[in-house]
Amino acid sequence: MQRTLRKLLLREDTPPHPLIESIRQVCAAIDVVQSRFDQETDPDLIEGCIYELESLRAQYRYLLRTARQQGITCREKAHLWNE
Repeated sequence: MQRTLRKLLLREDTPPHPLIESIRQVCAAIDVVQSRFDQETDPDLIEGCIYELESLRAQYRYLLRTARQQGITCREKAHLWNE
């Protein structure tokens, strides 16, 4: 996921639709896990980060698909759907 996309989703002026808020939360969680992954040295913890990132990415895809199906839009629509 691109950092630009995450920054757009984390902006405070995006409409506060509950699904958009869920997408923001998942993006924030991805940032946290990615940071932890970048700093880990233990192979088991690195593997755990990988699985956690994959889980969060699956949640992200699900939320985007649900938003599309419900016709939810925001000002940054062109950037929101690009992954």
